[in-house]
Amino acid sequence: MKNKDFVSSKFIYILVSLFFAIVLFFNANAVLLKNSDNRANVAETHSTTLYDVPIELNYNQDKYFVSGFDGNANVYLTSYNLVRLDAEKSSDTRSFHLVADLTKVKEGTVEVPVRVVELATGVNAQVDPGNISVTVEKKADKTFGITPVVSLKLLPEGYQIKNVSLDKERVKVTTGESILSQIDKVQAVLPSDVILDNDYSGKVYLQAVDKSGKVLSAKLSPTSVNMKVDVELPHKDVPIVGKIIGKKDDKIAAYNFKLAKDMATVSGEQKYLDELSSITANIDVTNITKETTVKVSLSEDNVTISPAVVDVTVTPVKK
Repeated sequence: MKNKDFVSSKFIYILVSLFFAIVLFFNANAVLLKNSDNRANVAETHSTTLYDVPIELNYNQDKYFVSGFDGNANVYLTSYNLVRLDAEKSSDTRSFHLVADLTKVKEGTVEVPVRVVELATGVNAQVDPGNISVTVEKKADKTFGITPVVSLKLLPEGYQIKNVSLDKERVKVTTGESILSQIDKVQAVLPSDVILDNDYSGKVYLQAVDKSGKVLSAKLSPTSVNMKVDVELPHKDVPIVGKIIGKKDDKIAAYNFKLAKDMATVSGEQKYLDELSSITANIDVTNITKETTVKVSLSEDNVTISPAVVDVTVTPVKK
C-alpha cells in the first residue's frame, strides 16, 4: 500500500513539474514575441520636421487687410510610410497646406488656430505655433512719392555722391486704415552690402515707414525700383608746373612759356592724392624757334587729371 502511495505521489509531482515547465516556456516566448513586435513598431515609425511652411489666410481680401502675424509655421510629421513622408518633405510634391480661417472675423486683433488641410492618409502632423494672432482692418490705399535713401557709410573714404535717380517716382500703397495714417514716406533703401567705390545701378526694394523709420506692414505696387547712384572719386586741385624738356636750338638762349591753365583737378584714391602736391607739364621745345602754342598732356600714375591736356604758349629768347 505504501509503495502505491509513493508511486502515485511521484507521478503527481512529475505532472505538476511538467505543467509549470510548459507555462514558463510559453510565457517566455510571449515576452520575446512582444519585445520583438515593439522593436519592429519603433523601427517602422518615421518622422521629420518642416520649417517655415507658409500659412494661407482665408478672408475677404477686397474689404480687409490683415497684419501683425508671422506668415510661416513649423510642422512635425510622423508616419509608418516612409515613401509618403518623403513626399511631404518637398513643397513640389506636398499634399497638405496650412490654413488660418478669418472669414468670421470682422475687425480687431484676434487669435485663430492654424489647421493642417488635405494631409495624406497615414501621416500625422503637429503645427508650431498652433495659433497665430492677427489684426484685421478695413482696407485703404494711397499713392506716395518714393524717397531714395543711400547711407554715406557705403562710401569709401573721400568718395562723394554726385547724383541719385530712380526709374519710377510714385508707388501705390495698400494697407489697413490705421496703418495708412502712420505712414510718413515710402523709401527705396540701397542695401547695406553695397560698396560705392564706383557708380551703382540695380534693383532696390521699397518699404513704407513711419516718422521714426519703423517699417510698416503694407502691400506696395511696384514692390521695387531701379536705382542709379553716381559717385565721384576723392579729388583736389593742385598747381600745374611747367618744365622745359627736349633739344634746344643753338641760337636760342632760353624759352619763356605761359600755361593756359595753372591748376588741375586730380581724382583717385585718397592715398595717391596725399602724395601729390603739383602736376608737371613737360614742355618739349625741340625744333621750336619762334613763338608757338603747343598741347601738353598731363598724366600721373594711379590718378585721373582734369584737364588731361593743357595749351602752352612757348616764346624762344634768342642769344
